Amino acid sequence: MKRLLSLMLVILLLLPALPASKSAADETTVRVLLSTDASSTVSVTLSGKYAVGDKTVTGGTVTASIENGVITVRHSSAGVLKTTDTVTRLKRVGTDASTILTFQNAKHGKRSYYGDFVFYNDGGTLRVINYVDLHHYLYGVVSGEMSDSSKPDLLKVETICAKGFALCEVETRASKYFDVYDTTNSQLYYGYVATDVNTIAAVDAVWQQTLRYNGSTVKTYYSTADGGQILTPYIHWGGKAQDGAYHFGYDPFDLLGSSKNVVRTIDGKAPKSMDAALYAFLLQKAGSDAKEIVSVDALTGIHDTAHPNGTDRYPNALAPQARYDWTVTVKKTDGSTKKTSFSCTPDEVKAAAASDAAGTVCFAVRTAESEWKLIWGVPSGHRTGLSHRGATQMVKQGYSYVDVLKFYYRGATLYDANGKAIESNKSFVFTYEEGATSSPAPTPGQTEMPTEIDHCGIVTVRSLDLRESPSDGSAVKRTLSLGAIVGIYGASGDWLYVRDEASRQKGYVSAKSVNYYERTPRAQWEGVCNADDSNLRSGPSTNFAKYYAISKGAALYVYYRSGDWYYVMDRATGQGAFLYGKYVTLGADAPTVRDGDANGSDSVTAADAALILRFLVKLSALKDAGLLAADVTHDGTVNAEDAAAILRQAAGLN
Repeated sequence: MKRLLSLMLVILLLLPALPASKSAADETTVRVLLSTDASSTVSVTLSGKYAVGDKTVTGGTVTASIENGVITVRHSSAGVLKTTDTVTRLKRVGTDASTILTFQNAKHGKRSYYGDFVFYNDGGTLRVINYVDLHHYLYGVVSGEMSDSSKPDLLKVETICAKGFALCEVETRASKYFDVYDTTNSQLYYGYVATDVNTIAAVDAVWQQTLRYNGSTVKTYYSTADGGQILTPYIHWGGKAQDGAYHFGYDPFDLLGSSKNVVRTIDGKAPKSMDAALYAFLLQKAGSDAKEIVSVDALTGIHDTAHPNGTDRYPNALAPQARYDWTVTVKKTDGSTKKTSFSCTPDEVKAAAASDAAGTVCFAVRTAESEWKLIWGVPSGHRTGLSHRGATQMVKQGYSYVDVLKFYYRGATLYDANGKAIESNKSFVFTYEEGATSSPAPTPGQTEMPTEIDHCGIVTVRSLDLRESPSDGSAVKRTLSLGAIVGIYGASGDWLYVRDEASRQKGYVSAKSVNYYERTPRAQWEGVCNADDSNLRSGPSTNFAKYYAISKGAALYVYYRSGDWYYVMDRATGQGAFLYGKYVTLGADAPTVRDGDANGSDSVTAADAALILRFLVKLSALKDAGLLAADVTHDGTVNAEDAAAILRQAAGLN
């Protein structure tokens, strides 16, 4: 703790020398971590007028280098502009459109950028962050994610999605020195591409429009292709925040976009119209006395054979499915008819009638009263939210960007800059039992792991092997203990691809041995402990370490539920922990507070950080809403990380 306090004091002393943060009236600034491959020297070409501290230069080249923990910023003609062991900012002074920065991006080649460059000492590594207004940031993302030759409505869709994702990252990454990466870790960002005139026009047309759900900006996840079935965030990562904004279900538009997707259609009233090999397979499964299939009466896909009725998080409609249950009417060899039921696996059907299928998203969907489709879709990415492949097909068919957004984000509403809703008059019903597939779940079978962690997990067994690949036979990299925290990238069958937060090693662990919890939750309710000597624990079961016991009547902020347990903050101490659900009585909704305003002054300054530090060493109190406001990182615990986040904001790094 003494070391932390010393560090905070050093940062406080440095505050006057650091760049000031933007006022609330200014347009949103996005802080983009640019790709440099951790080079110790970066050269930036200036077009127009820029300043470092009180020194102003026009044109030429600025070189930032780090040596022995000290950053030196030089200009090609003006010499040394700044030396610092923390951070300095190359600030745009010129206001005309030609005032722009250019440098050799390690991932994207030579690129130009609007806004400012911040050179940051990250533990001895030089980082370059582009501070750019949201409008220009969207130019760079749409240029990175889409071709400039794309249809205007497709470019507009990308603009809205890129904006929603960025705004949510700006909010949730307040404790970091940047908001987004310039790679697919977040979304591709190419800076300013002046020749992308179609992209610029599309962004200009819609960048002030926002997709919202329950009053909040939707974090608009998107991927290259969903393989015929759209997932929601709850499906893929767990955590139900904003899940109602998304759609879970059949995506015929995505299927149209690739010849690699394989579809077999079954007309229950005219079974002989189906693929001949599939018909022969079903006839054989119906029994040795079956001569002809008269009708297909029912087809149900089962995702998890251990739960044939499905569960809240794992509904039967989820792909890939593990079993198909059939009911058919057949004519027997003696001329009579019978109704018979049987089961098979998707692999059996594939071997018999779809050997060309390469897709991992295999599922059955009922598209009419007596019609089903068996699908093997080829996905690319996490499959959550919008599919680029599906959106492209929709626009080709004449759907507007508003229609596309409605299809993929069913529960959300698009608003213009004045807060007026922009409605689509299209309705999308592609399954017979629309609504029967409304429960989402995480997808197994994913072949491409995401590169960004959006949720964490807790190890729930005594020991758990972290392996090189998703197989019991692969090499063990490390053994994790009960209660270990892992960052979760994605699922691959019965395995999770994770990062051990203690060692930072990445690998695969059994999904059955990890409980999800939300990475940056917000308090949902106030609450009270209703039982004496109730133990606060590090995880959602009695197997986890006990922090301490609280008494009946103890005041809580309640963040979210995990099984039979709640994640809470003890309002007496600021400790975040799990508490058995029966010991919690929920009260009113948690108050809305201004993040960081721990002292209630209606502004966030270094004084709030100082109060948090004094609270941690028991020299000051934090009560009621002030405690909730102090939880800047939204992890349910008030600690030195919250104070550090406030100091960074005061220093202009957020």
